[in-house]
Amino acid sequence: MFSLIRNLKVVKKGLFACLLLCLACNSDEPLTGGRGFRISLTDEVSVTSRSTPVEIGKPAAKNFHLLITRLDKEATIYDGAYTSGLIEAPVGTYRLRASFGNNALLAVDSPYYEGVVDTELAGDAETPVTIPCSVANALLSVRYVNQAKFEELYSSYGVKVEVDNLYIRLSGAESKSAYFRAGSGVKVSFYATLKDGGKSVSSTLEATDFPSAIGAADHIILSLSAQPVTSGTILTVDKVEIEKATVQETIPVEWLPKPKVSGFEGGATSFTYTETADVSSVAIRYTASMPVQDVEFALDFQDEQYMALNKTYTLSMLGDEDRATLTDAGITVPTLDGTSTDGVLDLTGLTANLRTNAGAEVVNQLSLRVKANNRWSSEDGEVYTIRTIKPEFTVNVQDVNCWSKEFTVDEINVTSGNADKIKGNLVYQYSTDEGSTWQECNNVRRQAFSSIPANKNYKVRACYRGCIHSNIANATLETPLQLPNSDMESWQANKVGKTGIFGGNKDYYDFLPYKSGETDIWWATNNERSRDYSVSAVVVTTSPCVSYNENSKHGGNRSALLYTSGHGGGYASTGSLLYPAGAFAGSLFVGTYSWSGEEDIVTTGHSFAVRPQEFAFWYKYIPKNSDQFKAYIELRSGDEIIATGTFIPTAYSTADSDFKQATVLLEYITLEKKATSVYVQFLSTTKTSFSSSDFDKNKSITFPVMGSWNAHIGSMLYIDDISLNYTK
Repeated sequence: MFSLIRNLKVVKKGLFACLLLCLACNSDEPLTGGRGFRISLTDEVSVTSRSTPVEIGKPAAKNFHLLITRLDKEATIYDGAYTSGLIEAPVGTYRLRASFGNNALLAVDSPYYEGVVDTELAGDAETPVTIPCSVANALLSVRYVNQAKFEELYSSYGVKVEVDNLYIRLSGAESKSAYFRAGSGVKVSFYATLKDGGKSVSSTLEATDFPSAIGAADHIILSLSAQPVTSGTILTVDKVEIEKATVQETIPVEWLPKPKVSGFEGGATSFTYTETADVSSVAIRYTASMPVQDVEFALDFQDEQYMALNKTYTLSMLGDEDRATLTDAGITVPTLDGTSTDGVLDLTGLTANLRTNAGAEVVNQLSLRVKANNRWSSEDGEVYTIRTIKPEFTVNVQDVNCWSKEFTVDEINVTSGNADKIKGNLVYQYSTDEGSTWQECNNVRRQAFSSIPANKNYKVRACYRGCIHSNIANATLETPLQLPNSDMESWQANKVGKTGIFGGNKDYYDFLPYKSGETDIWWATNNERSRDYSVSAVVVTTSPCVSYNENSKHGGNRSALLYTSGHGGGYASTGSLLYPAGAFAGSLFVGTYSWSGEEDIVTTGHSFAVRPQEFAFWYKYIPKNSDQFKAYIELRSGDEIIATGTFIPTAYSTADSDFKQATVLLEYITLEKKATSVYVQFLSTTKTSFSSSDFDKNKSITFPVMGSWNAHIGSMLYIDDISLNYTK
C-alpha cells in the first residue's frame, strides 16, 4: 500500500507590464483641444499568460478596459476600451484603473489582470503615469511528482477545489488551474479510484495546509507524491513555502496552454468536396503560446491517387524527398524556424484534384498534432476528414431535337461541380436496350443514324470521366410518314349530272383524289369552280380541271392531271366563247374546297406530326405558250409556319416528252417547334391574269368514265409519285 505525501508551495507571482498613460492637464476650465489624457501602452504591457496554464494569448492594448474617475468630484471621465486618441479632462485628481478579464468567484484557467493608480492633472504639461498591471485573482495548480506511480495505483484521480458553494474538479490527466477571487476561503480535497477493486477514495486537506490569507497573484502549487502507506494516512503536508519570484524564473513552460489546432474554416473537423469543384481554401491552422517545436501528421487517404502518401510524418524529421512528394501532391507543409508560434498545413492544392471512386463517396482522413512549450496539442492528434462526393449534372432531350434519323442531347446542366472541368472530360451516350449497354453518340451530343432506324425509343445519359453518370433521359425519334395517295393511284369518279340539251345530255363527273368510303380526307381540287356556269351546262362548262390519267404516268397505273381552265367561275362559256377574266389555275392540294358565291372557300392543311427535309415528286408539263407551274409545301406548328418549300421551274414553252423529278429542300424557319400539320399544293400555272391566247379553245380531251370531251385548256400538268424524304 502507498500513501500520498503532498508538498504545498505558494508562489507570489508578479506579472508586471507597463501601462503608460500620458496626462495633459489644464485649469479647471471648460475643455479645450489638447487638454486631458493621451494614453499609450508600452510593449511591456502585453501581459502574457506565462504564469498560468491558460490559453488567452497576449492581451493587446485594445483588449484592456480603462476607467478614469475624478476623485474630487466623484465623476467618471472615461469608461471604455483603450484608445490612442486624446481623452479630454479638466484639472483635478483622478483614479485610473486598467483591467483585463473577468474576476470570477471560481473558474478554470481564467486569469484576471488589474492595475490602479491615483494621479493629479494640473497645468498644461503632459504627465506620464505608469499603471503596474498584475494578476488580481489567485490560482491553484497541482503537480504530481511521480505521476507514473499515480497511474499505477489509480484508474482516475484529481483534486476538487471549492469556494463557497461552487466547486471544480482538476483531473490528473489535465494541466489546468483553478482561479478564484483573492481573499476567498478555499477547500481542497484529493479523490481517486483504485485500480485494484475499483474502490473510490478521497481525503480533504486540512485548512492549516494553506495560508490564512490568499491574496491577489498568489499561486498555490500543490505537489503530491505517492509513497508507502504509514498508519493508514492518505495525505500529509510537508511544508508551506511562499516565494517571491518573477514569472520567467519560476513558471515551467509546460504550464503554458497547449497548442491549439483550429482545424478547417470555422473550426470544422470535416470538409465535403465535390469532385471538380473550385476550392477556395482547405487548410488546418494552429497557434501556440511559444515557438512551435514540432508538428506530426498522419495521412489515411482512400483516394487511389494519393494512397501512396499514407503514413505518419514528423516535421522535425521530414526529409527533402518526402517534402517534395507532398508538395507535388498539392500539400503545402510548414517549416520549423524556432520562432513561429503559428502555422498552416494547406491541402487546397490536393483537394482540388480529389476524386470519387467511380461516383461513390471517398473518405480521406488525416490526424494532426502540434508541440510547443513541451506540450502536444493532443495525445493522438485530432482527426480531420475530407469527403469527396460526385458532381451532379443532368441531361435532357427535347422533343424538338428528335428527328427521324437523329436526336441531339441538350448540353448538361451542372448543379454541383465545375462545369468546364466536367465538360472537358465528358461523353454523351445512348442505349438501344433500356440501359443494358451504352455507346457514345457519334457527333458529340448528336446521334445521327445512317438510315432510318426501326427502333424509335432510346435512353440517353452523359458520362464524366468514364464512370460518373448523369440521370437517364428519353429520346423518341419521329416516325416518317408519307402523304396518303402519294402515288396518285386512288381516285373516285362521282357523277354530278347531265349536260343540257345543247351539251348532248351527257353524264359528267367529278374526280376525287381518294378512295370511296374514306373519312380521313387529305386531298382536294377546285373542280367545282371549273363547272360553274351562268347559262347552260354545256360540255365545256362541265369539264373538270383536275382528274386522273391512265395514259401518261410515271409509275403505277395513274397520275394526276391538272390544267389551266378557261371556263367556269360563273361565266357563260360555250364551245366558241371564252372569258379570260374567269380563267384560273387547276389546283390539287391538301385541305378542303368549295365554290360559293363566285368565291373559293378553302381550308389548307391536314394534321401531321413529322418533319421531313425534302419534298419530291415526278411531273410532266405541257405549257401553253411560255409558262411555269408551282409546287408548294408548308409545315405548321399550330398557326405558325415552321418550314416551307417551293418549286417553280423557269418558264418554258416546249412540252415535256417524259416525266421529270423535282426535289424541294424544306427551309425551316424555326427548329424549336414540332409540326402539327402539313399543306401541299400543285398549281398548273403561276399566272393570275390571262388572255385568250393562253388557251386552246374547245380542245378535245379524254376523261376517265366521261370519255371524249371538250374544254378551254391552257397549260397541262401531270403529277405522280410524291414523296417526303427524311434525311435528318
